[in-house]
Amino acid sequence: MQEQENSSQTQDKAQSLAATEASAATQKALALLARCEQCRAGLARKLLAKGFSKDTVEGVLDALEERDFLSDRRFARAWLNSRRIGHYEGRSRLLSELAARGIDKEISKEAVDSFFDEFDEEEICRKAAKKLVAQGKNGEKLMASMQRAGFSWKMSSNIIKEISNNEQN
Repeated sequence: MQEQENSSQTQDKAQSLAATEASAATQKALALLARCEQCRAGLARKLLAKGFSKDTVEGVLDALEERDFLSDRRFARAWLNSRRIGHYEGRSRLLSELAARGIDKEISKEAVDSFFDEFDEEEICRKAAKKLVAQGKNGEKLMASMQRAGFSWKMSSNIIKEISNNEQN
């Protein structure tokens, strides 16, 4: 009889500790989300770094997603909009950067397609090329920089030719 009572008390304590940890993890997650959009993978990494258990973190993130407090789609859109200020990057670079942040390939593609529906990729490519030319890049180094920035070879080549022709005129 005594063993059953002790076992019951131990279970109660374990459940209480799990609930306390879940509550603390939820509060920390909400505080991070209040500052800015977060992706699931990034928020998980931050909560795990704070010492919360993997099971607790997964449960908290599932609950936040169910309540629409956490959304990788929303994060991807917000991240893309913040990157367009001062960063001139093409489709492949943006997809790669979102993948590095743990965003699903399909969600990333959808967000990048939507982004380039709103903002002209050729104009962004043109700005990138002009910025690189102003930094003294030309020839192969310019083309390599454009491709590292995520622009296709064809688009980069066309824009570089256009800039060259404008400079000659």
